[in-house]
Amino acid sequence: MKKFYTNIAVALMAVLTMTAFTSCDSDVDLAYDLDGIWQGTIVGNYYYDRYHTDYTDYDTEIRFYQDGAFSRGGTGYEIDRDNTTGRYTRSNFDWTVRNGRIYLSYDDGYEVIIRDYETYTMGNTMRFRGYFDDYRTGEQLASFNLIKVSERYSYAKNMVDSDSITITK
Repeated sequence: MKKFYTNIAVALMAVLTMTAFTSCDSDVDLAYDLDGIWQGTIVGNYYYDRYHTDYTDYDTEIRFYQDGAFSRGGTGYEIDRDNTTGRYTRSNFDWTVRNGRIYLSYDDGYEVIIRDYETYTMGNTMRFRGYFDDYRTGEQLASFNLIKVSERYSYAKNMVDSDSITITK
């Protein structure tokens, strides 16, 4: 009888352990998928909130660098191009995936939560869409739809020259 209870206890601990680490594994998987260069559009009040300007005519490139294959985050930067003036704005950030949400903390103190997102493949292209929320207020800032233009970019992180950046449509 004692052996029976021991076996049940061991099985229960195994199930609880697997359940406890499920969200961490999916966070690590998402972080791995994010690593790279994404380009596309952000629609909403995001650009107005960031730059206090019209938000309708920007292209965005976001580069995520994962801190190792099993990390839930890393560093990166966002490049926003104003199509009216041709001016680029670069913003560096730290990012982490926690409990299915992506947190971006920009060097200038701006903070965003990415929620209700999905990554999916269309043809041979990986896509990423979802919503940006203001970290402090919880207010929805924008929706986004990005296309992955480069896989696993972390290895070349130190070789990137910001003057050689091009955003393609």
